[in-house]
Amino acid sequence: MPIEEVVEKYLQLIKTEDFAKYEEDFASRVQKGLNEGYLQGDPEPTMVSIVERIINNLDGLSVSTNGVKISTKSIFIHGIKSQVEFEFHGQRVQRELGDLIFILSVIYKEKKYFEKFTISQFKKDDEKLIWDLSNEGQIYLLSHFPSFRGVRGSIIPMREFNLPNYSGCLGSFNLLFRPGDFVFMSAPLLEMLVGNRKSPGRFRISQIWEPPCYCFHYPTPFDWPYIFWRRKVCGHGLRSSFFPHCCCMCVLGFCRFASNIREFVDKYLRGNIGELIYSNVGIYNTLAFDFLRELLSAIMRKAEQKPEQKENAEIIKFIKEFLGPSYRGNEGGMGEGVEFDYEGGGIGIIYTSINLGEVE
Repeated sequence: MPIEEVVEKYLQLIKTEDFAKYEEDFASRVQKGLNEGYLQGDPEPTMVSIVERIINNLDGLSVSTNGVKISTKSIFIHGIKSQVEFEFHGQRVQRELGDLIFILSVIYKEKKYFEKFTISQFKKDDEKLIWDLSNEGQIYLLSHFPSFRGVRGSIIPMREFNLPNYSGCLGSFNLLFRPGDFVFMSAPLLEMLVGNRKSPGRFRISQIWEPPCYCFHYPTPFDWPYIFWRRKVCGHGLRSSFFPHCCCMCVLGFCRFASNIREFVDKYLRGNIGELIYSNVGIYNTLAFDFLRELLSAIMRKAEQKPEQKENAEIIKFIKEFLGPSYRGNEGGMGEGVEFDYEGGGIGIIYTSINLGEVE
């Protein structure tokens, strides 16, 4: 299937009422989870409960129309922590990798054509609508992605990872604010914004603006598969949609900021959030691709220790469904021999698949 036809189908989908309704349902369910958390007065140390509410509200959301299916599935891996260790200003430190991973796959005829994800950390505001961002190590980790490895007691595999961050959105933050909303921001953008201010407020955050979508230039325009891809797509009249300089209807672009949940959901479902970790043509972040597979392998092995438990059965089903559609060259295999601690956890995954082809 020519890649431009897949992109064209995606562009047609985002113009439909069904897509708009899915966005509304998705955003409403996330907002409900946040509202419940604020009403119960959950402090940040129990942010895990808010993430779990969002997970539970979103799981199983789906719609099928005209041969296209959008489906969102979610899991939460219980445990003590999902921490990693890394070098920070000359010292070895430990920080939590993130609270929630957002993944999106674009599928056609049971084959994945694109896949993106971002690792997000949640921060809750205080009564003055101010966020405490004094944890410099956390921001540094998700901004710079230094070499890191999982620690004892963490679900993160215990080997060294070196992840490039081409898009600047592999790591991100969700800054929650009452009564139940959030600002989404890539970690590098947040780091630049914070500077010496450790407690930014809503007013400062509201001053941020970026174009609706960055042009698809990932990660360098000089790679020959990229040039081939761009010439083919642009040659079929998709220049203004697929490679927009200021087009609000783009797909598979790069966005680093969303001022509220609905804006985030719109950008997420159009494939504009996160790092490109798989593409049927061209180049992508293979190291981030491998990391996600190793993490899923660790989660699967943990669940398989007690498959009779309902939660573990759901996790196993989730991962098998995620791996169902094939990748070019069978690249979707699970990592073998991954060392990690079975007691780890405390992280959620939201996975949305956009299946553009021949759904029964």
